[in-house]
Amino acid sequence: MSKITIRPSISNFFNRLLFFIGWLLSPFTFWNDAFINIPLSYLLADIFVKIWPADFLLAVLVFYWLTNGLGILMMYFSGKSLLAGKRGAAREILSLAATLVVYSIVLIFLNKAGILKPI
Repeated sequence: MSKITIRPSISNFFNRLLFFIGWLLSPFTFWNDAFINIPLSYLLADIFVKIWPADFLLAVLVFYWLTNGLGILMMYFSGKSLLAGKRGAAREILSLAATLVVYSIVLIFLNKAGILKPI
């Protein structure tokens, strides 16, 4: 009898890694915005406004949307086979869009209250 060994290919590992990083950046979990996307957006906006004069709130919001969008794209391209034939995709997209809008409004209120400032 011959042994069959299963070794994940490098591309399979890379796709899973990209999917995981995309999941961390995407709005599919309730905690990622508070612990990953908003701090990352804040940091990127802080660096951006030091290099290029721009409105800090606008930069935070743009980077927030970009990190979420990048996460979704990373998940899409690395996990096409996982999402094939999934029902309720339109409802998921509407739910994600609503989450992005709510967090964007929270960021605007934090800016108006003087809490959201560059370092």
